[in-house]
Amino acid sequence: MTYDDLQDFISDRKKKNDFIQIDDEVSTELELTWILSEEERAGKGRTILFDNVKGYDIPVVGNIFSTQEKMNSILGDKPENIGNAMRNLIRPPKESESLIGRGMEMLKELGGLRPKLHDRLPSSYSVIDSVDLDRYPICTTWPDDAGPFITLPVVITSDPETGRKNAGMYRMQKYDSETMGMHWQIHKDGAKHFDEYKEKGKIMDVSVTLGTDPLTIFSAVAPLPDPLDEFSFWGLISKERPNLVKGQSVDHHYPMNSEIVLEGYIDSSESRIEGPFGDHTGYYSLQEVFPIFHIRKIVEKKNPVYPTTIVGKLWHEDVIMGKSIERLFLPLVKLQIPEIVDMNTMEEAVFHDMIVVSIKKRFPGHAKKVMFAVWGTGQLMFSKIVLIVDDDINVHDRKQVIWAMSTRIDPARDVIIIPGTHTDTLDHASSLLNYGSKMGIDATRKWKSEGFNRPWPETLSMKQDIQERVDQLRKKFTNQN
Repeated sequence: MTYDDLQDFISDRKKKNDFIQIDDEVSTELELTWILSEEERAGKGRTILFDNVKGYDIPVVGNIFSTQEKMNSILGDKPENIGNAMRNLIRPPKESESLIGRGMEMLKELGGLRPKLHDRLPSSYSVIDSVDLDRYPICTTWPDDAGPFITLPVVITSDPETGRKNAGMYRMQKYDSETMGMHWQIHKDGAKHFDEYKEKGKIMDVSVTLGTDPLTIFSAVAPLPDPLDEFSFWGLISKERPNLVKGQSVDHHYPMNSEIVLEGYIDSSESRIEGPFGDHTGYYSLQEVFPIFHIRKIVEKKNPVYPTTIVGKLWHEDVIMGKSIERLFLPLVKLQIPEIVDMNTMEEAVFHDMIVVSIKKRFPGHAKKVMFAVWGTGQLMFSKIVLIVDDDINVHDRKQVIWAMSTRIDPARDVIIIPGTHTDTLDHASSLLNYGSKMGIDATRKWKSEGFNRPWPETLSMKQDIQERVDQLRKKFTNQN
């Protein structure tokens, strides 16, 4: 299903008994987000509405993406099924299919790609000319954070030449009641648009939505290939056309179902220190200089709800989002690198630090070919370590992966270091910001054609008939007391 807005999602969570409403007074200073964290750490991950936030009239909702069941509900299906459907879009018609039938199928799948554009806000919205961020319950998440940060913003910019929209998610530090820091990293589309405006010496219109339907929020995180924008991606998944409305003081459209919209601008001549911020790496990301977002107007739904999230080590909801992205885009990655059997962007390695890939090995040096293909594919380029294993290894089973890595490599032969490459901005170990090195590990069995002249031992396995016989016997005695 596609949720109409954030409040429709909250209503659905109530019906599914996946919801807590906390009426006790809760502070935005560390307390609120730690409640969300502990709910996730305990393995429950229920959506929580804080109805009595200290010093604020607006309620806060969190744990929107905290379980795979919720993620599937937001997407309308399992991520892997959606990925396969997207891959199916570009397949040629089978011999048994008519061109017209195949064309009609594609038309149905692509029907949501073009958004519906509206000129006027619904009557349930009001425009606030007196800008005051202090009315919103923006949370401070970790003790050494530089201040309150908006952690689930959908930041909308447009290309100054083509007008193509981008919706990205970049954390935003609150400086005062009218300005915020815009933490878009150098590789992101928002930063690319900013550089283009800077070259032209123009002020850049920016809008920030705080609370929209969860699929739009997820779309802002998804690593989309050009020229697919986030709203077209939303339509591709939902098979509906998203409704966007023209901004009051910005020259672009944004989601018509937003709870709160901050309309404003960025002047490329201005910048300010942003951070530190407790990040998904498990460390505080350090202070850096970023652009300043100035707010002109605020558009607000009647009785809005403010969304937030907490990021940190391993168990937070960004893990669910990251694994959903992995499963959704795997079929499309296989289109570009067809020898891939499976991949695991490891949450323990904060997704961009290590990826395990299994392949059906066909020729000498095949593992190295795949390594470089991974580094050249979309946001997989940020993978600092790429580990290649054979297709008999389950990449999601850590024991199998470590077994293959320790028994199938000779370090001098099978580990390659690539110096002088780009890195993720949040790679704190690289000597320079955005610039470091990568490592590839070939943990496949080696062939004589790769210079391995010793016999490779056979892997232990039981005969199939014995396995089947024992399975039948176990069904009998496992039911006994």
